[in-house]
This record gives sequence, structure tokens and C-alpha cells, in this order.
Amino acid sequence: MHSKLTPVRRAAAVAGGALATALVLAACGGGADTPEAAVENFYDNGAEDFLGAFAEGDFDKVAEVGADYFCEEDVTDIQSTADEMKSMSDEEIDAMMGSMPDFSEVDFEYDILETTEDGDTATVEVEVTGPDFATGEESTETSTMNLVKEEDEWKICGGDFLS
Repeated sequence: MHSKLTPVRRAAAVAGGALATALVLAACGGGADTPEAAVENFYDNGAEDFLGAFAEGDFDKVAEVGADYFCEEDVTDIQSTADEMKSMSDEEIDAMMGSMPDFSEVDFEYDILETTEDGDTATVEVEVTGPDFATGEESTETSTMNLVKEEDEWKICGGDFLS
């Protein structure tokens, strides 16, 4: 059974998923020539900007920052969602964003556990410690990230936040 989500429900689902994905499913950008470098680059250089823009409701900036770290297909989906969210009322956005944590000084600790590379695709298993968005407490998550190589750079592709 397939059901169409209203823009508010879709945006809320995207909001929650994007935040979780940004913590757990990080990726590359900035000329990362290995999958590991892509993960490191995101956590060292992009995660705070990506999450901060999202928390501020600057959805165009979310897509702009995402372009450095996510594959072209996902960036297109992020921009489409950003465009939908811009048509939402302030009340709808406030309800969706809820009690969003302050991401201005978020620190992540990460350990790359295992990498598997096959041509222009790779998976990276990473353990990430950072804030839990529901409780605000620090938590540790382990996830396997899918990456693709686009124009000689590794990028995350197929993030759950786009569904």
C-alpha cells in the first residue's frame, strides 16, 4: 500500500530523518579521494554547517551544504524537499522543528571501523558519538554508509532522509 504524505508530514519525516542521517550516515566532499577521507571530511568540516542550516530553517543552505557531501541525486531530492518546506507556514515549520537542539557547537567523535570498496561504490562502517536528538544526551551509533564516486569524489548516496 502506498500513501502520499502531506507536505507537513513529509517535511516532518524528512526533518527527523535528515538529523539522524547526518549523525549516522555521513559522507564526503571537498575532493575526498577515499571513502574514509569522505567520512572524515564530513564530520570535521560539514556536519555542523549542515545541521545548523537545518535547525535555522535555511533549507536552501541545507541543499547547498549537502552538495559538498551527498550525491547529485540526493541533493536534487534535498532541494525539492527544501522547496516544499519553503511553502509551509511558520506555524507548520515550528511544529515540525519542535525543540531542535542548538547545533552551533556540536562535536562528533567518530571511528571508522571497516571499509569495503568496489569500483565506484563503497561502504564505510563508522561508529559516531554525538547528541541524541530526542533526549539531548550523548549517544553512540554504528552505521554502514553507502558511498559513490562522482567526478572523482566520494559522496554519500541513498540516505534514508530522502524517503
